[in-house]
Amino acid sequence: MPEKTLFIVQQFERRGKKLTAGRSVEYRTADEAIARAGRDSEKFAGVVALTMTIDTDTGEVLEEPKVLAKHGEVGKEFQEE
Repeated sequence: MPEKTLFIVQQFERRGKKLTAGRSVEYRTADEAIARAGRDSEKFAGVVALTMTIDTDTGEVLEEPKVLAKHGEVGKEFQEE
C-alpha cells in the first residue's frame, strides 16, 4: 500500500454573509504550506494549512487531516482545532 503525505493550503472567501471554500493547493513540505497560509491570510477571509496521509492506489485517507496553521475565518470542520 503506497502512501503519500499531502501538505495542503485551503483558502476561504467571504461572499456576502456566506463563507465559502476557495482554492486548495498542494505543497511539497509542511513548512511551505505554513508559509503560504501566512501570506494568504492577508488576502482571504481565512486560510488553513493541513497535512494528511493517503493511499496513492485507492485515494483512501489513512491519517485524518491535521491542522498545521489556521488564520482568520475557516470552515466549521476546522474551527474546533
